[in-house]
Amino acid sequence: MKQRLITAILAIAMILSVGCSGSTTSTSSSTTATQVTTGAYTPGTYTSSTQGFGGVVQATVTVDTNNITALDVVGDKETVGIGDVAIKNLVETILDTNSIQVDTISGATYTSSAVLDAVAASLAVAEGDAPATTKLADGKYVTEVIGHEGLVTISVMFSDEKIVSIDVLSHQETQGIGTYAIEVIPARILDAQSLNVDTVSGATITSNVIKQGVSEAIIQAGGDVSKFNTSVEKPAIVKSVVEEDVQVAIMGAGTAGLFAAARLLDDGVTDVLLFEKQDIPGGCMPTTYGGIVLTDSEIFNNWGFGSPIYQTWDVMKDTYNNMPVKSDDYNPELPFTEAMFTTSGMMFDWMKDIGIGFNTLGSRKGYSYPYFAPGCYSGGSGYAMEFLVERIEAKGGRIIYDTPVTDFVQDETGRITGLVAEGGDGKTWNVSADAVLVASGSFAKNEELLEEYFPEWSSNYFNTIESVTGDGLVLSMEYGAGIEDMGSHMPGFLATYDSKFELAFMHYTTPGIIVNVNGDEFGNILKDNHSMMAAAKADPVNGDTFYYIFDDAAAAMTKDSQDYGFDAYKAIFEKGEAVKYDSLEACATALNIPNLTQTVETNNKLSLEGSVNEWGRSNLPYMETRSGVWAIRVDPNVYLTTGGVKIDTQAHVLTPDDAIIPGLYAAGDVC
Repeated sequence: MKQRLITAILAIAMILSVGCSGSTTSTSSSTTATQVTTGAYTPGTYTSSTQGFGGVVQATVTVDTNNITALDVVGDKETVGIGDVAIKNLVETILDTNSIQVDTISGATYTSSAVLDAVAASLAVAEGDAPATTKLADGKYVTEVIGHEGLVTISVMFSDEKIVSIDVLSHQETQGIGTYAIEVIPARILDAQSLNVDTVSGATITSNVIKQGVSEAIIQAGGDVSKFNTSVEKPAIVKSVVEEDVQVAIMGAGTAGLFAAARLLDDGVTDVLLFEKQDIPGGCMPTTYGGIVLTDSEIFNNWGFGSPIYQTWDVMKDTYNNMPVKSDDYNPELPFTEAMFTTSGMMFDWMKDIGIGFNTLGSRKGYSYPYFAPGCYSGGSGYAMEFLVERIEAKGGRIIYDTPVTDFVQDETGRITGLVAEGGDGKTWNVSADAVLVASGSFAKNEELLEEYFPEWSSNYFNTIESVTGDGLVLSMEYGAGIEDMGSHMPGFLATYDSKFELAFMHYTTPGIIVNVNGDEFGNILKDNHSMMAAAKADPVNGDTFYYIFDDAAAAMTKDSQDYGFDAYKAIFEKGEAVKYDSLEACATALNIPNLTQTVETNNKLSLEGSVNEWGRSNLPYMETRSGVWAIRVDPNVYLTTGGVKIDTQAHVLTPDDAIIPGLYAAGDVC
């Protein structure tokens, strides 16, 4: 048993987590609401409601003959720190201007639109313009809303004042995250005849986007959204206790947990039980770009062309030891990196043999190692995750959702002999196990732990899934686990400023430059991408304000990247986050970045000369600005925490003085 678990853990694929589709920010850029017809009001107080990003937004408006004298807006299900701030700011602006012809709040467009729509509806009644009835017209209505990854097209059918069908016609939402919401939310709305249904935890954005699309269809059909926001009666929770005795219990059904479970079941361990706190599996895995390390693997030995990135371990060891950024506890022998790299070939062969798909090696520029099919940022990681889930369940493994692990069980000798988990359905699981694996992810969404271990990053947005709150780290420490690498180097990647949409590969797909608040370049994104992003975010000289500047040719490439074979980044145009300016000067003026014109001119001069800029960047992109220039505000985001539970190379959890805690193992970002 022990050796099987160790083998499974060491075989976990080295999938690089760059990008996340699980953030809770709404998407879209600033737009202007339509002002209602002006005219004399009938003095009084009027209340209307509509669908916001998270739930009902209700506006109570008090007017005299010509003015809005008081306004109260309630939207208690809107995103904390985003939607609630938008409500507060809009209320103040509407009262100050006595108008709803105001801009929506950047990054909270759905909440903003809901506020303005609800106020407009109340004012329409005050003006005497409200329709006498709000009968829902029969028929099919098609709406387009902005999801996390771009446009989502939804068809809604009404008949006899009821919703009779909801179909998501097209979308680009993340495979393995948004796709779960697309499967679940329409049915929940239909069954309840209400938008006030629970979202899918782990897929909140797409859940709310579907609600928004149905809400817009109701409005198109002449209906009253508030009639479809009734409370949904939930079945009473009956408390119960489940006793289980298994071979291996796993905390977390993300990348590490799923791979370990699948390997264990293939190696003959028959009773594996996983607990997942979210409604869906996968953790960060569906958000990754999907590249697989293949050091010392058979596939590279058979690859007859190209220059593979990942060479023999000896070459890779020298590469890592020559990197400029190292933690305080850096070990030049790289025992953990060696364990991952040298088992990666075996892991790839296993995945290939069981049926997980990969793109053809070397089929595109930049594809010098395999990606989960169909390719880079094309949903392959989500497909592979779903495949693993189905394989685990087919082989008798079980995944219990909406059930966080709350405690371990320890005997008098100090051995961890099981765990306790408590489900949202009222079940308490008391599980005895030969081994317990902690695979619960990082603590990037735990502000208290960040303040303690990474205080310089505690106030920053971490671009990752919402469920990584350090539960496994805290629980392991309670049972004597040591921690290491806290406060070490933090990597970052590029994202949009408004919706935190991942743009980690933009320096490949979109030839352009990144400038800071003054319009100055500040580093070599091609050479030091992840390190440079984190350093730029932390450097006060940059003013925490960044723009990616590119021309029409780069915009065309962004919409369909031929080199890298994905069109994921075209959403920046659909969302309106990328803005076209008539000239470079107009861009610099509008965004208040004074040195932009000089920076682009210097870049173009060096490009024509074939020179290297001051940051050591060669092959500089020439930017043609005669027809204008594109700009998008971007934000270097950190995305995981690099410290965690102390383990050895066989994944045993260790005490601070390096003693093994028997029965307890850990793998993935919790380490």
